[in-house]
Amino acid sequence: MTNRGAIAAALCAALAAGCDSIPKNALLSCEQDVQVLPAQTDLLFVIDDSRSMSEEQENLRQNLAAFVGTLAASPVPNDFRIGVTTTDVHNTFGMTSFFPTDVAPFNQFTYPVPYAQGTILAIDPGALTNDALRGKPVHDQANGYLAPSARRFLAATPGDLDAFETNVLVGTYGSGKEEPLRATELALGARIEDGTNAGFLRPGARLGIVMVTDEDDCSERAAIGAALAATNNDQCHDATIKANGLLAPAAFVSFLDGPIAGEVRRPVVAVIAGFHADTGAPTGCATSYDDPTRLAGLLDLLGEERAFRGSICDASFGPSLQRIADLLVPQTVPIDGAPPDARMLVVAVQRRDSTTVRCPVAEAGAPDAAQAAAVYTPPREGPATLTFQGACLLRSGDRVELRVACAR
Repeated sequence: MTNRGAIAAALCAALAAGCDSIPKNALLSCEQDVQVLPAQTDLLFVIDDSRSMSEEQENLRQNLAAFVGTLAASPVPNDFRIGVTTTDVHNTFGMTSFFPTDVAPFNQFTYPVPYAQGTILAIDPGALTNDALRGKPVHDQANGYLAPSARRFLAATPGDLDAFETNVLVGTYGSGKEEPLRATELALGARIEDGTNAGFLRPGARLGIVMVTDEDDCSERAAIGAALAATNNDQCHDATIKANGLLAPAAFVSFLDGPIAGEVRRPVVAVIAGFHADTGAPTGCATSYDDPTRLAGLLDLLGEERAFRGSICDASFGPSLQRIADLLVPQTVPIDGAPPDARMLVVAVQRRDSTTVRCPVAEAGAPDAAQAAAVYTPPREGPATLTFQGACLLRSGDRVELRVACAR
């Protein structure tokens, strides 16, 4: 039997139907290549720049090389775009929007230090070797505090590692009123709309958010310039104000799950804060200054598949960043060269330890789809996709194996 005839016969048998001719969408070569297509992920770091965060920023910086390497080991080719902002939103020091250069400790600066209010920053490259430059934005006095040359949007590649390490050194002269939720809203909302962060969010890209803080969230629901529910750090710790006066975690989840820059993205969120290092409970830890009850509530609302909590008290953030990299691996991936029937697709995942897990495939909507390890969705407006689940959930360092089952 010819190769073409054998494939037609295999199709007929696989589909349990008689046929006299080759279907127009039949697979015509057993050597047809089936491969996972690249994905895009935009990743926002929101970093506490209050006066207690020097060691934590350095801890983060020291572990970014391994983090970037883990992102590069994704089983799905992934193009990352990374930006960094701070938890600064509202001015509670009675100062102008820029720290005055005639008031200690800010009088050491020859440049104004802004409240970021969601602006994605680029820090002076000298900050890697000169602690005095940590937190200094790449500044253009004539055109605003971000120079046109500022390297704000970075890739997860060795070539951008120095800039990434520099940009997380956001300094320790920010507000003691940490507002990571509100800063995130501004970075992905108002700062996109007014052009400040234009170009950060790409059409069709997934979205990840990483918050690093040693306090609980104290995000105001009020607009900038309006009366604040908490005007000092003690009020940020008050349980009644936390529960009733601030931006509700449920409202923030509604923002995350609504259109962001015109698209519904359902981002994943990781928080490194004052969680117990062993249990993950929001009970605070040695180097945190408040129990992160509001941040815990946010993560609980998102659920395990979209949320991660790490401890700000960990001696190394490396293990947490590894877990975050795993969370950022796409589980629904586009594929090219898919066969006309899901039952002809053979899928396996090779784990980091070289063990192989077979992934039985079901078509989306089929009765067995919920129990299958991989769910195939045929091409419609875009390419076909595979969704990995259960025993075949993907992790960094895995390798996806795809082939077509056909006879000769």
